Amino acid sequence: MHCESPGPHITVSDAAGNIVSYTCTIEFEGGNGIVVPGYGFLLNNELTDFNIPPDPSSPHPNAVEPGKRPRSSMSPTIVLKDGKPVLALGSPGGSTIITTVLQILVGHIDLGLPIDRALAAPRLSQRNSGDGATDAETAFLSAPEAEGLASLGHVLSDAGTMGGEIGAATALRFDGDGTVTAVAEPVRRHGGSAMVEQER
Repeated sequence: MHCESPGPHITVSDAAGNIVSYTCTIEFEGGNGIVVPGYGFLLNNELTDFNIPPDPSSPHPNAVEPGKRPRSSMSPTIVLKDGKPVLALGSPGGSTIITTVLQILVGHIDLGLPIDRALAAPRLSQRNSGDGATDAETAFLSAPEAEGLASLGHVLSDAGTMGGEIGAATALRFDGDGTVTAVAEPVRRHGGSAMVEQER
């Protein structure tokens, strides 16, 4: 089984039961474009995930400082139940990664959506921005839930300013009958790839 988003998250498993959920986000598909001589890996470009505070005298938890890592977090996830795999998933997307993975998990596990629908559902991303707004994909802004959140005082901002899409996930669902369902983004970042490969 193999899933790959158009951005860098790969979810794979094999017949022996090995599972990998691998987010190789290093800012853009090639990081900073420099390969370490003699070692063959790309250097990242994660400095773009730090914040530059508008007022340098005001401390910011995500400001560039020695010894710090930026707020951007990866969360490749493998879910087990009674020691057996149920789900493997992840997404690239910088500081939207955690909210993307969480929404897929809540949609599938808590709300009972089939994994393909949970992965394709419109997304939000609240990352404690200074203006208090929550980024929302355009499809979410027209959903009934958007009106409900607004009535509770939430401010939704169109994610169009950040490319319009939040995350680019892939997932494997390990079904009770021994089959595996592979899913990838149907639309975000022009769609991903999900397939089950059989031995020939």
